[in-house]
Amino acid sequence: MKAFPWIERPGQLQVMVRMINPTRAAFIGSLLLSFVAIQGQLVNRDGVLYLDIARAILEEGLRAVVHIGDLSFLPMLIAAVSVLSRLGLESSAHLLNALFLAGTCALLVSWSKQQAPETAWAACLVVLAMPAYNHYRSDILREYGFWFFSIAGLWLAMCWLETQRWRELLLSQLALATAALFRLEAIAFFPALMLWQVFSAPDDQKSKRIIATSAVPLSTVALVTFFLAIGALELPDRAVYFLQAANPIYKLRLFNEVAARFADAVLNKYSREGASYILFFGLLTVIPMKFFSALGIFVVPTVYQFLRQPVRETFSRWQPLGWAFLFYLLVLAAFLTHQFFLSARYVSMLNLLMVPVIAAGSTLFLKRYFRWRVPMVLLALLVMLVDVVSWGPRKTHIIETGQWLAKHVPDHSKVCMTNSRIAYYAGWPVKQMAIVDNLDNMLALDRCGMVVLEINQKDKKSALSLSSQGFHEAARFANTAGDIVLVAVRD
Repeated sequence: MKAFPWIERPGQLQVMVRMINPTRAAFIGSLLLSFVAIQGQLVNRDGVLYLDIARAILEEGLRAVVHIGDLSFLPMLIAAVSVLSRLGLESSAHLLNALFLAGTCALLVSWSKQQAPETAWAACLVVLAMPAYNHYRSDILREYGFWFFSIAGLWLAMCWLETQRWRELLLSQLALATAALFRLEAIAFFPALMLWQVFSAPDDQKSKRIIATSAVPLSTVALVTFFLAIGALELPDRAVYFLQAANPIYKLRLFNEVAARFADAVLNKYSREGASYILFFGLLTVIPMKFFSALGIFVVPTVYQFLRQPVRETFSRWQPLGWAFLFYLLVLAAFLTHQFFLSARYVSMLNLLMVPVIAAGSTLFLKRYFRWRVPMVLLALLVMLVDVVSWGPRKTHIIETGQWLAKHVPDHSKVCMTNSRIAYYAGWPVKQMAIVDNLDNMLALDRCGMVVLEINQKDKKSALSLSSQGFHEAARFANTAGDIVLVAVRD
């Protein structure tokens, strides 16, 4: 008997090859990358919060959900997966995130395959190697659910345009509503779908399509407004925050106050009148800087795509992604000019929305510069691995500290610390701990009978400050980079 009998049956081999299509490759490849990324990694700080909430939900039930508010949806899913699968909370969270991101990658490749089949494999490479979100694969975040359900909603809207069946449209709006449970920013995609039909629907179908895309969201807004007016409903804090960020009067007053402080602190007397303009346009440059930085090597085919085809022609091919890109860009601008900072993670949605466009640009670029095909693919694979494999020293001292505290400190009520992950690895409820940003604020708390202080190798003064405040060292843990966690007890 031959070792590989399938070689004698070429028909079966062809079936196996056809099964390895770009969509499946993106889904499986994303799962593998997520598995590699979490190896040896600590739970991120946001992840500690979600896992702590999930633990509270398992222990307290719906009471914990009511108390926690708008951060509870992901922890509820984590708790449900943990109960159904009998996995630990951390494993359940990583499984959920890996599936959400893999589904997002598969949907974007499927989109490219449907609209431009020649770009499918390029889209697979782009979506797996894009730095914008790859280096977050080890983190437990709400963004994964937000990305997946947002892309799913837009993908279903694209399918609805081709089939004109109500099922796809209703599922699209349900997916976007689910995305909003992860991050409220997903609400911006509802008006994006409306304006998409306002400008692209044929004249004889325009009214019908506008009503179809706007009926559910506008009815929901009217219903919520009615219940608010009669006092039967109260907006959550997150919704109030978004309304403030979108309120031009409130924003103008806040912006002028900040601009005045900016002028006093930085500008000379000749530039004071232009302080608001300098601050406003300076802030807005943060978005394109973070966007292009997150593209990595794909900035070249992205620019090439827009050099070869006008922006309007490019986006019209991939609607409603273009309108979604515009509205999410407005959301980022509103947030940036309200909070005066912007995490690169928030910009990642823009990069995801651009994947089919970047894949089209990559296909055009490699057709024009055929000799660059192999180096480009190899470089993309290298970037992919660099983003998911951790090359720095392991933070084993965090885990060791947590294990030591769990063993030697039965009462955590008087323990103060600077890193919530230490409490997590000690098995303590994070929301009950005194987590303080710096040593001075920590020592100002009367409840601190023990302090757990994470000290960078460049900062050795903290230990001296502790001894001068009446603390003596009880334990010390270090990693290979020389970073330490100091456990000190009050004399």
